[in-house]
Amino acid sequence: MEPRIFSPLDLAAYNGEDAPEIYISFLGTVYDVTSRPDLYGRSPPGPYHLFAGRECARALATMSMDPDDVGRTDVGDLAALTQKLASAMGPEEVRNAVGRAMRDWQERLAQSYSMVGTMRPWLKGKVDDRAPAPPRPSTGLRGSSAQLREEAELERPTPGPPELVCRKPQLLLQRHFLAPQDCRQLIAMTLRRQAGSRFEKKVRAPLEVEDPRWSPSERALLQSIEERIAELTGGPLHGEETALVGTLTPGGHGGGSSIADHLGLHVDTNAAPWRFCTAIIYLSSVPCGGETVFPAAITEGLPSEEEELAVDAAGRLLDLGFDHTDKALLPGEPPQAAAAARELLGSVTANSGRSVHPEEGSICVFWTRQDDGEIDRHSWHGGAPVPEGDCWKWTLQKFKEVPGSVRQDPAALADFVRHTRGRARTLV
Repeated sequence: MEPRIFSPLDLAAYNGEDAPEIYISFLGTVYDVTSRPDLYGRSPPGPYHLFAGRECARALATMSMDPDDVGRTDVGDLAALTQKLASAMGPEEVRNAVGRAMRDWQERLAQSYSMVGTMRPWLKGKVDDRAPAPPRPSTGLRGSSAQLREEAELERPTPGPPELVCRKPQLLLQRHFLAPQDCRQLIAMTLRRQAGSRFEKKVRAPLEVEDPRWSPSERALLQSIEERIAELTGGPLHGEETALVGTLTPGGHGGGSSIADHLGLHVDTNAAPWRFCTAIIYLSSVPCGGETVFPAAITEGLPSEEEELAVDAAGRLLDLGFDHTDKALLPGEPPQAAAAARELLGSVTANSGRSVHPEEGSICVFWTRQDDGEIDRHSWHGGAPVPEGDCWKWTLQKFKEVPGSVRQDPAALADFVRHTRGRARTLV
């Protein structure tokens, strides 16, 4: 294809919506990034969706999603970034780091994508120059706004009934807990919360209901999810719980020789001792990989030899005071802890236990504590790595915690947990 010269309005049309192609500009060179809708696409929004049809040199080099930085090539004014990084590096170091990032991105884009043209040479600094986007047609590839709203309601499925997947640990699965448009909205909110991240490793973004970033409708969505999870788990909302957490696991994260090498099995009291139950909502479907793995789970009937070995290893780790296999494998820890961690990790490749595959809109709920309030050795779990490629794993997590009123009374704590477990089983 003959390279062409683009104006800002020309480029803006190639955003993956008004036209099927996605183009971006970096220092005035226009690249075709259509092959990576997971990064630059707008529906669902990829981490760099703001750059579709735009100049992105300054934004990428400074890792900023600020609208004032998108559409610019200049890096002369770095006052805001210098102030943000003041505790880590000086102004000259910031300038050098941005220069290196600029060169790295330029090389990466040139190697990964086809060059299709250049921006008009007289445009400097703000390449977009605040140019308005071309008017969206009332009909065409995606139809009118009214049609889009109608289609969105048509694709809102009815939540399925909760399924009891496993009793040890108690694990429920409900399909279509969230509609696709809700999942896309939550992904976009996670991206906004983490603006400036490189998205090259796992990202966790707290999504507090009262965050001033959110619109009233976004706040209502988060509040509704909090209330529905409370209803499903039997654990009421209270001020001592942490907020919902949006999580991204990019493709290639944890890649290695085997799943066990990078799994990081744990029980969910590893970060907060009062957790009793965890809800994971899958915001995206992943064709392969990304499962939530429970190697010590016991299915119906007699446990297999592999399952018995996994449960034994899980129990030994808890008895030794460990709640994460990574901690047990640190230098200087007791050899018996490291041995138990390796056995538990090894059971994953032996197809022991259960796993839940990421399916957009589904919610997986499992109890970390058993009826007596103690930690359930069967609840060890971890996220399998997502293979290198176009599919990223997006989730929304909620860690339910026992109320403060029962935390210091073992009998009251056990009664609370037993009630939530029993109530959840009545929903199946």
